[in-house]
Amino acid sequence: MKFLQKRGAYWVVAMAILAIPGSLITSCSKDSKTEIVDTKSDKLTIAVGGIKTNNDEGVKRMGVSSSTKTTPPKIYSFSDVDMAVSIDNTVPVKTSNTSAARLNGTAADAAPGVTENMEQDTKYVVYIYSGSTLVAAKELQSGSAGTIDGLDPASSYTWVALSYNSKDDAPSLTPASGAIALPQNKDILYASGTVNLATSPSINILFNHAFSRIGIELNTIGVFGNMTGTPTLSVSGLNLATGSINLLTGAVTAGATFTPTLSYADFKNIDPLYNDAKIAYVYTASTAAQSAISVQLQNLTVNHVDGGLPRTYFASATGFNFSVTPELGKSHHLLLNVVESPLITGTGTNAVKWSRSNLYDRGGTDPLRNFAFYATNEQRSRADGYFSYGSLVAARFPSTAAQKGDPCTRVYPQGFWKQPTGTQVSTLTSSTGVLNNVLNLVGTLLGAADPAPESSVGTNGGNHAQYVITGGGTTGTNAFGSSTSNLNNMRIFYNGQIVNTALLSQIGSSGQGLLGLGLSTLNADLLGFRIIGTSIDILGDSYNTSAAFWTDSPVLAGPLLDLLGTRVGYYGYHAFTTRRTFLGAPFGDPFVKASTTAEALNVELVGLDLLRTTFKNVRCVRTN
Repeated sequence: MKFLQKRGAYWVVAMAILAIPGSLITSCSKDSKTEIVDTKSDKLTIAVGGIKTNNDEGVKRMGVSSSTKTTPPKIYSFSDVDMAVSIDNTVPVKTSNTSAARLNGTAADAAPGVTENMEQDTKYVVYIYSGSTLVAAKELQSGSAGTIDGLDPASSYTWVALSYNSKDDAPSLTPASGAIALPQNKDILYASGTVNLATSPSINILFNHAFSRIGIELNTIGVFGNMTGTPTLSVSGLNLATGSINLLTGAVTAGATFTPTLSYADFKNIDPLYNDAKIAYVYTASTAAQSAISVQLQNLTVNHVDGGLPRTYFASATGFNFSVTPELGKSHHLLLNVVESPLITGTGTNAVKWSRSNLYDRGGTDPLRNFAFYATNEQRSRADGYFSYGSLVAARFPSTAAQKGDPCTRVYPQGFWKQPTGTQVSTLTSSTGVLNNVLNLVGTLLGAADPAPESSVGTNGGNHAQYVITGGGTTGTNAFGSSTSNLNNMRIFYNGQIVNTALLSQIGSSGQGLLGLGLSTLNADLLGFRIIGTSIDILGDSYNTSAAFWTDSPVLAGPLLDLLGTRVGYYGYHAFTTRRTFLGAPFGDPFVKASTTAEALNVELVGLDLLRTTFKNVRCVRTN
């Protein structure tokens, strides 16, 4: 009986212990490994993701100077060079992919895309606000993560980032009344957002340009060489303003005005690999129209990429004017494109603007610089100057759609040049015929002479056809020499063409290795292929006896054929020197016979070449 009573008492005690609150049990297990403690950090981690471009047209990558939204350029024409002046909103920038660069956490702008890189170690300041009260500020540098400690882990904050895009200067850590007076002519970068440390203890800053940015670019890609020496260059007429920025709202207020002047030393290379595109920037808080900007240029020396031939343009000081109305946060691009001026033949509707020399393929992958005009206009047999029809690679048939097109349109700035139409070529010719028939006409004409219009036989530097020019060139001396130089006269040299079908297949399939070689003297081993013995020149006997280049006009075309992707034959230019004959005996003075030739057997179907073309030179014409 006693045993039963004692056992009942123990049972009561056990039930009472189980009824004790869990907190008492926990207090007896301080060393338990299952203890969970919910801690929150007071540290905010900060990194820079880049600089947004706020232009409607989007981002422009480094080195690309062709604009996507602009009015047609104004052309200033001179005897040796043209200046194409234009304004757009797409300055060249160094870029990165923000999707790859973004850290976990709250970004200043969640929109994916491409941003401008911020240079390593650029100074910036991050301000932390609780409501309108500044609770922390810290100067940081791009390229490495920064932190701000001592924040309330349970609170939300407004953060503001401000930079002068400089490694030397940084904004004040103690702004007065929430606003900061800004220095003049600095690239003011601004970003803001909110952060809650409990949910996202890091931010990745994407800055915006707060001021208006005006970039003035001098570009010599269109005259095919790097700038050398120190030209005289000045920019005047700028009336800019500094200002202040409200940190919480980002509102910019224009302040005192100033008038900067720029010299050649202020222009920096856009692409560090080249000295052919330079830009200088100015910045303003004012949106007042800038209607009197003037760029003065003199003694611009450029070394042509073909042989490093030096040329000097603008021997006299020459001015170019701009007018632009700045917009805050936007970029404005004032572009001066130095472009080789043309030689003009004919007048009125028959006037044609020709390049001074033939086109050649530089054999690179740079879309801005892959094509150029030869530095000298002369008789030559370099393979880099012979193209099959519609090919963007010299001495080779195009094997992909990407290798097909008009190579003249790829000369920088793209769209300034193109291959001539059949109608434009006909202004240089006196007849039209099929290529094979025209070739058979050499030395076999009967009766009256039929010279090409306004032509004469030339031998200055090699056999060529020469035409009277009605514009371009010079009566004195310019960057291309005197009035008698080959480049100041419309001379089409007898470089011949490749018509031997046994050779075309070999050259066309693997001819890239021929670039830079002289075809007229390459007789034997062609990339491992023995050419019908050792005595047949690739150019045959056409070199030194005839000239040929392409038009952009098919023999048969039209809406239906275009719909089917079909063209039959292409026209070209063919010229040679001949004399009248009588009973097989030549008599009279030599003259230039020039024809618009039709290669009717060249067939293209659905974009594929069924029969190959000959290889000819390419002579470009201006589109404006």
